[in-house]
Amino acid sequence: MLLAQVESNQIAIIVIIAAILWLALILTALYHISRNNSIGFSVKVLWFIIILLAPFLGSIIYLIWGKNKKF
Repeated sequence: MLLAQVESNQIAIIVIIAAILWLALILTALYHISRNNSIGFSVKVLWFIIILLAPFLGSIIYLIWGKNKKF
């Protein structure tokens, strides 16, 4: 019983850390989009929509590919 509880607590901590990192990734991408002056308003709105609809994949795509592009 005690062993199962310890494993459960460890899993919960891992899930919480993963959720915090995921949220940080999304917020970093959204912050960078909002501060990027090299892209137009309509492109910013499009990136916001992409990140809100597909948060994990959209954030990664933006941070790897989109942040250095000039639209």
